[in-house]
Amino acid sequence: MTALKKVDAEVSGVIFSIPWLVARDEGLFAEEGLDVNLVWSTANDISTEEPIEDPEEVHAIVGHDAFEEGKVCIYRA
Repeated sequence: MTALKKVDAEVSGVIFSIPWLVARDEGLFAEEGLDVNLVWSTANDISTEEPIEDPEEVHAIVGHDAFEEGKVCIYRA
């Protein structure tokens, strides 16, 4: 038996991650030869009391720290 290729993927929010979770639970990744480790994003941890008025203050990839730090190779933007 061939070893599965390890892949780390970032997921965020259950509603957006359902396809990943189902594929993992149904063994679809393994059928394709992948050992997928799902890493939960910190995007849901971000909140602000005040509205952001300056577009320069908005980080396009905020909350995807695992991707930015090289801990995962895939993220759902």
